Amino acid sequence: MSERLLTLPGSTDRFHLTDRPAPSLTDRYRMLPEGMNTSHLTVVRAHQVRAGDVVAAFFTDGPGTRSAEHLEEAFTADPRDYGSCPAECRACQTQAAYGVTPDRYVRLALADDVRDCVTVFRNTPVAIIRADVAASFPPLHSAPPLPDLFTLDSEHGPYEALPVSRAWGPYDIISVTRATAEQIAADLPASHAGRYLTCRWAGDCLLISSDPRLRTEPGRPGRVIEPDADGRYRIGGLWRWEEWTAELEDDED
Repeated sequence: MSERLLTLPGSTDRFHLTDRPAPSLTDRYRMLPEGMNTSHLTVVRAHQVRAGDVVAAFFTDGPGTRSAEHLEEAFTADPRDYGSCPAECRACQTQAAYGVTPDRYVRLALADDVRDCVTVFRNTPVAIIRADVAASFPPLHSAPPLPDLFTLDSEHGPYEALPVSRAWGPYDIISVTRATAEQIAADLPASHAGRYLTCRWAGDCLLISSDPRLRTEPGRPGRVIEPDADGRYRIGGLWRWEEWTAELEDDED
């Protein structure tokens, strides 16, 4: 592991940078694009971040030696003064409830389909790759995204699926491979979520049926799920998906 200690003008703290963690079930870190790595990082204050800089990490509290806290997904900065949130994202609503004042904060990126706005104190130390350096590497989106993880309950899952949007809800569909769909179909009847459901395959189609005594809409026995153009199965709507987190893994231990 490569490590560096950096300093910041006007601060007596030291900033400890380490390699970006490899992705795992408990560490959901998307890799940086090919050739880009933590040796390109430098430390600035949040109000010094410029458009096009790649934000990769924040740091633990000081004073003294402050360790890097790598972001699960680095992002390209688009700094703006703190103000109203066009997306009305959850992070901004929470901050507004605490009376955040614009003169003390800076918004490093606006909300998108996946991420809430990123708003921090103006003097927060930030690990960045400067825009002119980042421009010499492939764009961030060229690194393949990590799959999202979902469970049926604490004993069944996690199942890998394509990343879902910020607006996704627990009764919405997730998109999975045939192998994952087969595992879900095998686990579902034994789970709490699917205790009144049965699954069977008819060729490439997955049939999910409910107990006829519990149907609220007669004549609608469940779902027939066919593969889409990419061979993936869009499963959901009949039970509540749980988003898998490292805390669930700890609970099982």
